Amino acid sequence: MIVQKRYFLRWLLEGANSSMQTNKILKNEVLKFEQVSIHYGSGIKALNNISLRFIEGESVVICGPNGSGKTTLLKAAAGLLLAKEGRVFLANEELNKKNRNNAFKKIGFLFQDSEDQLFCPTVREDVEYGPINQGLSVDGVKQRVEYAFHVMDLESLADRPIHHLSGGQKKRVALAGILAMQPSILVLDEPINGLDGQSSHELLKTLKHLNQDQGFTLIVVTHDLNSISQFAKRMIILKEGRIFKDGPLREVLTNIEALEEANIEPPIITRYFYMKNKLNKEENKRLPVSIDEAIYMNPELM
Repeated sequence: MIVQKRYFLRWLLEGANSSMQTNKILKNEVLKFEQVSIHYGSGIKALNNISLRFIEGESVVICGPNGSGKTTLLKAAAGLLLAKEGRVFLANEELNKKNRNNAFKKIGFLFQDSEDQLFCPTVREDVEYGPINQGLSVDGVKQRVEYAFHVMDLESLADRPIHHLSGGQKKRVALAGILAMQPSILVLDEPINGLDGQSSHELLKTLKHLNQDQGFTLIVVTHDLNSISQFAKRMIILKEGRIFKDGPLREVLTNIEALEEANIEPPIITRYFYMKNKLNKEENKRLPVSIDEAIYMNPELM
C-alpha cells in the first residue's frame, strides 16, 4: 500500500514537475552545446551537429549503441575534448584552450574504469589528493575529506589500501575524490558497469541523494536502463553521433519502437508489459518503468 500511494502521488506531480523544468531552462542553464561536431583521425564524426542544454539540478541519463558518441559527449562537457566545430558553454562562458581549467573546477568526471583515477596507496590519501592540489589549508582538506567520506559512507575504509577494495568500493572512492573537489556538475561514464546487484543499488541510491538532497547536476551515461528511474528525470538517446531522442524519462523509456530503432534494450519490466499489453490489444495502456510502478499498476503481483 505504501508503494502504491507513493507512486500515485508521483504520477499526479509528474505534469507539474515537467512544466517547472521547462520554465527553469530559461533561468538556470549550466551547460550548453551549440551545433557541436567532433571527429577523430578517421574523419568520421563522433558527434555530429549536437545542440543541447542542461539546467541546474537536472538528472539526465544518456544512452545509445556502441559508437554513438556518448563518451565523446561527456568528455566535451568536461573540457577533456574541445569542439573543432560549434561551441560548448559552461555557465555562459565558452570553453576553449585558455579557460578549460574552469571546467575541471566545476565538473567532476567519473571514468568508466574507476581505477584510471585512483593513484594513491590508501583511500584517505586518494580522496585528499584533489583538495591538496587545490591549495587548501590542512583544515580545509580535512573538512572536504570528511564530507566526501560521509556522503559515500567510506569512514570505515579510510585507511584501507586501494588494491584491497572491491569494484564497488573503488567506484565509491573515485566518486568521493571528485566530491572532495566540490564541483557542481557530476559527469559519470557507466558508473554501475561491472558492479554486482547490491553495489549497483547502493551507488544508484547515492546518485539520487546527490541530486535530490545535495543539489548536484547529474549527467550519466549508461547502457543498463533497468534502474535509471531511481534517479533520472530526463533521457537522451544518441545514434550515430546525433540526438535521436531527448525528453522526459518516462516518455522516452516507454517508446519501445524508438528504443528498438536505436538498438537499445528497454527495462525488462517495461518490455514485459509492452508485450503483455500488445497481446491483450491494450497498446494504449500505461507502461511501468520500474518494478515498484508495475506493482502499483498491478496489485495482484504482490
